[in-house]
Formats: sequence, C-alpha cells, structure tokens
Amino acid sequence: MNLRFKLTLYISFLLLLVIIGVSYNIFIAQKKFLTQQLSENREKTFKSFVFMCNEAAKVKDELQVYNAVSLVVSIHKPSVAYAGYVNSNNISSYVSRDNNKNIDSEFKRRIKQSSIDFSEKYTSLSGEKICETVAPLFVNGVNEGTFIVGFSQDEMQNQINKGISTMTHQIKVVATVAMLLGILLANFLGYTFAKPLKLLTDASEQIANGNLDIEVKLVKRKDEIGKLSMTFSNMAKQIKELDSMKDSFVSSVSHELRSPLSAIDGYCDLLIDGVQKNFSKEQQLKGLQIIKQATIRLTNFINNILDLAKIKANKLEIKKTKTDMQSLVIEIVSLFQPLAIQQHKTIDYVLTDKIPLIEVDAEKIKQVITNLVSNAMKFTKENGRITVKIMPTSPGYGDGYIEVFVQDDGIGIPKHQVDLVFEKFYQVQDGEFKRPKGTGLGLTIVFEMIKLHKGYVWAESDLGKGTTFKFVLPK
Repeated sequence: MNLRFKLTLYISFLLLLVIIGVSYNIFIAQKKFLTQQLSENREKTFKSFVFMCNEAAKVKDELQVYNAVSLVVSIHKPSVAYAGYVNSNNISSYVSRDNNKNIDSEFKRRIKQSSIDFSEKYTSLSGEKICETVAPLFVNGVNEGTFIVGFSQDEMQNQINKGISTMTHQIKVVATVAMLLGILLANFLGYTFAKPLKLLTDASEQIANGNLDIEVKLVKRKDEIGKLSMTFSNMAKQIKELDSMKDSFVSSVSHELRSPLSAIDGYCDLLIDGVQKNFSKEQQLKGLQIIKQATIRLTNFINNILDLAKIKANKLEIKKTKTDMQSLVIEIVSLFQPLAIQQHKTIDYVLTDKIPLIEVDAEKIKQVITNLVSNAMKFTKENGRITVKIMPTSPGYGDGYIEVFVQDDGIGIPKHQVDLVFEKFYQVQDGEFKRPKGTGLGLTIVFEMIKLHKGYVWAESDLGKGTTFKFVLPK
C-alpha cells in the first residue's frame, strides 16, 4: 500500500467520521427544533382559540363561540382533531375534524367542564394519539365555561418526520458532494506529498546502491517537504564530497605508509649489503638515521589516526597540569630548526612577558602546535618564514584567554575554503600552486584538541600571501 493511497484512505475515513458526526448533530438539533417549534405553534393556536372564545363567551354569544370553535378546527386541521366549549349550563359547542360518527362521538363525550388547566395524552379508538388541552373560563371569579382542544400527536410527528426527511435528503446530498470533494482533495494531497517523497526515495536508493553522482531534484516548496528536499540534496552533496575525501584519504594513506616503509626496506637492504661490503660507519649511520625518521613519520601518522578515533569515541583523556606555554613553544620551534635549515626556510618565535601558567594537557597542546607548524612548513615555499607567537590576552576573547598563532607566508587558502580546512579528510584543492599531499587529519585533530580544552581555533588567509592559524585557551 503506497503513501498516496494511505493518505487518501485515512483522510477520507476521517472526513467520513466528521460528516457522520456533523450530520448526526444536525439531525438531533433539527428534530429538537421542529418539536419545539410545533409545540410553540400548538400553544399559540390554543391561546388564540381561548381568546376568541373568551370574548364571545363573556357576552354569551353562542353563535360567535361556535364560529370560533369551527374556525380553529378548519384552519389548523389535521393538527387539531377537535375543539369545543361547554358553558356553566352544560351547553356545548363542538366541531370535529373527521366525519366518522364513532370517533366523533368519542371526541364529543370529552367536552366536559373543568375548574383547572391541564393537558392529557391518550389514544383514540382509531389508534390516533391525542394531546388534549383544557382551560376554564372565569368571570368575576365564577367558572362560566371550559375550552377544550384536542391536538393530534400523530400529525405533529408526521410534520416532524417530513421536516427531518427533507433535511436528511439535503444532508445526504451535501455529504455525498463533500465526500467526493474530500476524496479528490485527499487524493491530490496524497499526490503532492507522495511525488516529492518518491523522488527522494528513488535518489536515496541510487545513493545506497553506490551511485553518488546522482543529481537530487529540488522540490520548490516552502513547507517541511521543501526543507527536507533541500536538506537531502545538501546531504547527497556532502556524501559525494565525503566519498571523494575518503578516496583522497586512502590515496594519501597509501602514500604515507608506502614512502617510509619503502625507505625503511631500502636502507635495511643497504645496511645488510654494507655488512658484506664493509660500508663506513658514516654511511651506516646515515641509513639508520633515515630509518629512524621514517619510523617516527609512521608512528606520528598512526598516532594521528588513533587520536582522532579516540576523540570521536569520546575516549581521549585530557590530563591538565600547570604548563609554561613559553617553554613549550620554544621547545617545538627548536625541534623544527634543523628541518627549516635543510629546506631553506626560517622559523622563529615571538614571546611577550608575563605569560601565566595555565591548566592544559601539555602533550596535547604540544601536538596541536606541532601539527600547525608542520602544516606551515609543508605549505611554505623555499626562503619563506614561519612565526609562532604567544600573547597573554586575546584581542577577540579578552583577558580570560591566552592566544597562540602560527603564521606563514606560504601559498595560502582560498577564502571559500578557509572554514573547511578543519574537516576530516579535507584538503585544499584550488590555487595555482602545487600543494603537497597529506591525509587531511592534522587540522581536524587540532580542532578537536582545542575544543576539548574549551578553547577556539580558526584560520585567516589570503591566497598566495600566507596563512595564520590562531587558537585561544582559557587561563
């Protein structure tokens, strides 16, 4: 059962329930209204009859009384079955709706004097239900006569039934039209909902089957489905970009693993041959140094991957101690001095006085600065300069933070990619300069390490003019 059919079915069912509920309430209300209206009409008829007969009875005009009795029956039949008046001398005026002698005689026997108002319901010999209303006439406190009107309950019910029947017919017509329109509307709504969702479903199936080049068509709507379409389209693009990044990462990992392993393998063979060929100690030492460098490179690479995995699993522990950030910066710059000289680059540091000791994990912050300096070395051209600076306060975050930045005059980062460099596997692709390969994990680790320290990190760059990475740490 597809979504369109389900929506049509559910909406139609709900609409049917609403129509039944509304129709039932209208039916009950109309029946109550008709009953009340006919009861009020009956009361008005009796009052008008009493009024006419009352005036005639006061002047003892029997003919006028009889005319009033005849008038109320002729005007209001068949609702009025009979009417009559009996005076104090038991002289009565009586008119019946029917010509049946048996029924007529039955009704005539009911024209009796009474000293009280009352209504009585009974069933006639013909089986008709009658509601008889009686009212006495008092003149100067003396009972001069009694008015009696017999109203047909069956006729009243027939009128109610006719009104309800007419109303029921109208309700059926309106309900049928409403139901048809509701089904059409429900079907249209089902179509408007199901069509974009089907497009997204088809696209998701294509992506699940590995077709990441599929173009997700945007649904141009301003409701939640439009937002879902936009979100899904962006997600598809990000999946494609992430897949491309992973491909690049796999390629970089292969390079990062193969290069040092090849160096280790090659120099191990060289050293083995050197034992037989009596290579000098200088040659053997050089080979061992290269093997050591390759081993360190492999170790750092594997540590980066493990650290990132621990960070994402929330299992990386931060052990904070009072740390002298100036000494830490000096140590790192000193470690990179030989490499900078070898690559014909300059690296230095700028320190200011009164840098307080701060609570950080010294090893993790050392790894952050090392990654930033290593990144700067990688992207700085020959004869370029890398500067590491630490300040006791941050211009952007105030006295509660110290600020550290690593600045280079290298190839820079395009403006639209500056905010993306901290994403895992991401590597800057644009620009006219040849960019060295990498895994795209170093800056991601920097970002996560600073985040764990409740700090902030960002980059500022001009393409072709260099890049400055800055981070702040709470004191």
